[in-house]
Amino acid sequence: MGTNQYFKNKALASLEGNWGTAAIATLIVAIISGGISSVVSLPFGNDFATGMGVNGIWSLLCLPLQWGFTVFFLNLIRKEDINYERLFDGYKDFARTFLLEFLYVIAMMIGFCLFIIPGIILSVGLVMAPYILKDDPEISAMDALKKSWELTNGHKMKLFWLGFSFIGWMILSLMTLGIGFFFLTPYMDTTFAHYYEEEIKAA
Repeated sequence: MGTNQYFKNKALASLEGNWGTAAIATLIVAIISGGISSVVSLPFGNDFATGMGVNGIWSLLCLPLQWGFTVFFLNLIRKEDINYERLFDGYKDFARTFLLEFLYVIAMMIGFCLFIIPGIILSVGLVMAPYILKDDPEISAMDALKKSWELTNGHKMKLFWLGFSFIGWMILSLMTLGIGFFFLTPYMDTTFAHYYEEEIKAA
């Protein structure tokens, strides 16, 4: 089993020559999921409840985009097509990708309502589900989540520390008023994609 640094080095190698593309992909998703959400709720500025409802609906519609963004970096490490339109692949399989991301969010909410540790355990146990859904066009969203939980048996602590190893970069990104996240997010997602490819899928 590779070390955290091993997977991070693999990610850096995959991103070499692709940093610009990765950062722009992150910007596109941020604008669509966050920026446009703010714009569409502006007409309801004096009606907090309606504005929140509009934001919520937009966030739900963006769930397949979040899936597309995650697997975008799996495509990258496999040297497959990473045109920006691939970010929207989730909408071609809307039912499965929407349900997967929706169930993931619900699971996280339940986990963190039960205190932080259960939420963290659920997060790392289900994190491989988007990749599983991409690689198996026949699997259901629920089964992809179940399979992720099963395949991460023996890996959950490793995955936790892999994510935690980016904490220093997260702090630095905050100090850049968030600009650093346009590079950190691709770095993290590419690292986890390599973990899936070498430790989970190959198991």
